[in-house]
Amino acid sequence: MSKKHVNKKHKSTPKTCELFVEGMHCPSCELLIEKRLLEMKTVEYADASLNKSCVTLRYTDGVKPSLSKINKIFEDVGYRFADKKFKHEEDSPAIRIKNGALEVNPDKLKKTISIFLVSISFLVLFAVVEKLQLGRYVSVDSSSSLFAFAALGLVAGTSSCAALVGGILLSMVKGWNEQYIGESDIHKAKPHFMFHLGRIFSYTLLGGVLGLLGDAVSLNNVTIYAILTISVSLIMLILAMQMLGVSWAQKFRISLPKSFSRLADKNNSAHRLPFVIGASTFFLPCGFTLIAQGVALTTGSFWQGALVMLVFALGTLPTLLFISFTGVRFNRKPHLTAKFNQIAGLIIIFFALYNINAQLNLLGIKSLSDLNLGGERTSVTKETVVLDSDGQQRIQITAEGFSYIPTSGTVLKAGVPAVIEVDNKGIQGCGSFMAARGLFDGWFELKPGINEISFTPRAGTYKLTCTMGMVRPVTIIVE
Repeated sequence: MSKKHVNKKHKSTPKTCELFVEGMHCPSCELLIEKRLLEMKTVEYADASLNKSCVTLRYTDGVKPSLSKINKIFEDVGYRFADKKFKHEEDSPAIRIKNGALEVNPDKLKKTISIFLVSISFLVLFAVVEKLQLGRYVSVDSSSSLFAFAALGLVAGTSSCAALVGGILLSMVKGWNEQYIGESDIHKAKPHFMFHLGRIFSYTLLGGVLGLLGDAVSLNNVTIYAILTISVSLIMLILAMQMLGVSWAQKFRISLPKSFSRLADKNNSAHRLPFVIGASTFFLPCGFTLIAQGVALTTGSFWQGALVMLVFALGTLPTLLFISFTGVRFNRKPHLTAKFNQIAGLIIIFFALYNINAQLNLLGIKSLSDLNLGGERTSVTKETVVLDSDGQQRIQITAEGFSYIPTSGTVLKAGVPAVIEVDNKGIQGCGSFMAARGLFDGWFELKPGINEISFTPRAGTYKLTCTMGMVRPVTIIVE
């Protein structure tokens, strides 16, 4: 059981009282209330409870702390204190059925709708940016300028990569703000700074390592990357549920406990975790990151590889800095913190499910992409491929925009040598790296023009997609 805030400077016989609090929204509210109350000379102990909406005080000198003084102290953050429970309509849900009649709480319904609309607006914006396919304007290789890699990073930060790295950063905000509850924006920005510093450091150092080792290293293990991404997305999902106040999610305690949070600003080691999290994003399989890493591998130089990945990481920074800025600014007051957590929680749930669905595609498992939504279907032409003049089965695919379009049959015979012929007419983003787990090993980088992938198929059903599973899969059946 964690220790409560105790002020040890008092020695006289204490008395205890309980005050009710209006305006508490999350566990960080408990920390802020306790810290500020202990700044009062006569208060030696404070234990705030979010569930009970109250705080227990132990005070000295026989003088009960003045309610007016306490309310004045918390006026800037919006808490109110009283000797009796507060009664207002906000305690009732937005919509409920009571005694057979439908009851609507207008204020709560309005807030719920506004939070939902803001969340939907962000997701629509994300979908629009994805639809614009900005990646078609950026093409890089070993001869490209550093400006081109910065532009690639900028596109990555506003595309599908945002669903992974941006989602991770967004899901960390709640815990980081709890560590620095009641502190200045500069203090709250510390873990964000360490996260971004970790990314820049690892991208630079490991980019140099890639340039130094070149073809001696391989980064294309589809299964490992898919399992890693699913694991990260599941953690994001639990953190999102905690942001939304879901009771079962609180039991996992992925967020830091109170006792640790109170000491975070005094313990420099607390900054190491954000640094490590930021640094580890180098290993997440964002398609644009793989493109930059692939170029770094071909440089044959530590410094050139480091520079390529450094400039790319700096290009992704504006979007991530915006998330950090929003997270710090909107966590100044309890009611803003509550709204931020609800909006961020909904967005993170979308990103987490989006990532998991994509990785199911990559692993060749049934996913939402297999459903006929909006008239669209998973690309499959149920015609058996005929043998070409070389005695091989040949599947023909056109890769363009952010799609793989089959122009031949996609049904193969097991044990007969086969070739997937891909005509790359301008595929974008992670679509430049094609994968079909179980059909052929790793992933295949598509060069402009005609590409050929040779293999001998085994019986089964496979999904041909990109390294992130986000290109709508082409289903290949081997009989």
